[in-house]
Amino acid sequence: MSANLEILYQQADAALVFFFRLVENPMLGYLIGIAVLALICAVIGDLTIGLAFRFNGAFFKRDNQELIRMQNKSLLALQARDKESYQACNQVANDSFGKVFFSQIALGASSLWPVPFALQWLSGRFADVAFLLPIPLGARTEVGYAFTFIPMYILMRILFGQVKDRLPGYRRLTALPDEDDGEEETMLRVGDVLKDKVSQKV
Repeated sequence: MSANLEILYQQADAALVFFFRLVENPMLGYLIGIAVLALICAVIGDLTIGLAFRFNGAFFKRDNQELIRMQNKSLLALQARDKESYQACNQVANDSFGKVFFSQIALGASSLWPVPFALQWLSGRFADVAFLLPIPLGARTEVGYAFTFIPMYILMRILFGQVKDRLPGYRRLTALPDEDDGEEETMLRVGDVLKDKVSQKV
C-alpha cells in the first residue's frame, strides 16, 4: 500500500472508529458505529446511481424510447396481420428490452460497491468478535460482524430512500439535466390496438 493510501486509510479508520466509541456501553457503541457505517455505504451507493443517471441519462432514455417504439410497432403490425413486420419489430424490441434490463441491473449493482470495502474494514476491526444468538440457528450459536452489518445496511437503504428527496440540494445534485427532446412516445398495450380478441395466430 502506498504512503498516500496508507494515510487515507488511517484517517478513514480513525473517523469510523470514533462512532463506535461514541458511548461507553460497548454494545450500544457498536450498534451506533454499524448504523453510521451502513448509512455511509447507502449514501455513497445512492449517489453513484444518481450521478450515473445524471451523466448517462440521455443514453438510458434513448434505449428506453427505442424499446417503446419497437414494441408499439410490433403491436401495430399484429393489428394489421403483418406477420413479417411483427416478427422483425418484436425481435428488435426483445433485444432492446435485454439492453435496458441489463443496464438497470448494472446500475443496481453499482450502488453496492461500498459494501465490500466496509466488510473488509470490519474484518480488520471485529474479526475476532462474536455475538451470541438468543436462539441457536442449528449448531450455530454465535455470529460475526456481517450478521449485524447486512441487515443494518438494508434498513439504512430503506430509510435513506424515504428521506433523500427532502435533503437540501441532494435532489438537485442527482437530478437528470433538463433536455427538451419533444414529446415522448408511450408504450401501447394489446388492448389499445386490438379492439377485437385475436382468435388466430399472426
